[in-house]
Amino acid sequence: MNIKSVFSLLLVGAAFLCGSSVAKADTIRCESNGGNYKVCSVDTRGGVRLSRQLSSQGCWQNDTWGYDRNRIWVDRGCRAEFWVGDRNSGSSNNKVAGAVALGIVAAAIIANKNKNDRDDYRDDNRYDGYDDRYDNYGGNPRRTFRCESKGNQYNYCSLPTRGHVEIYKQLSSSSCTYGRSWGSDRNRVWVSNGCRAEFAVY
Repeated sequence: MNIKSVFSLLLVGAAFLCGSSVAKADTIRCESNGGNYKVCSVDTRGGVRLSRQLSSQGCWQNDTWGYDRNRIWVDRGCRAEFWVGDRNSGSSNNKVAGAVALGIVAAAIIANKNKNDRDDYRDDNRYDGYDDRYDNYGGNPRRTFRCESKGNQYNYCSLPTRGHVEIYKQLSSSSCTYGRSWGSDRNRVWVSNGCRAEFAVY
């Protein structure tokens, strides 16, 4: 039996086992229109995960979207559909099977995505322009740069390229906390309260 056949059987079996769990999951749409902060009331005790991004603006958990016990929130143009889990939607075996199925599908998608990325890189051989395939950041950054708040003053640093910004390495003893001592907009990063760090653009 070849790898494709094994893969197909695993998908069918896992989907069969977890079918009842997936079927009972709820989907809710929450949208930040005009870049404004928006709250969508929902029971989130069963967990929340992003199902489908609808906006051209990025949706990153704990950055432009998040949730607590009774709501999902979105900000800065994030518009998306979210899966809200149900603790009583199936047995633990069903949940494990669902995770296996999703893991297999994700692995196949990532493998295919990596192949396409390598093909695109060979065709274009540059990462200067913004590309949607970097919305889900991770791995090696495209660019890194340093931005420092000296004397606890605000400082603004231009982004070397467009993309999602994260702290790559904190250099200061003062904490660098998003929204408090650092943040970003479309073209720059700001730091304050003594935050000094090396930032990465994904």
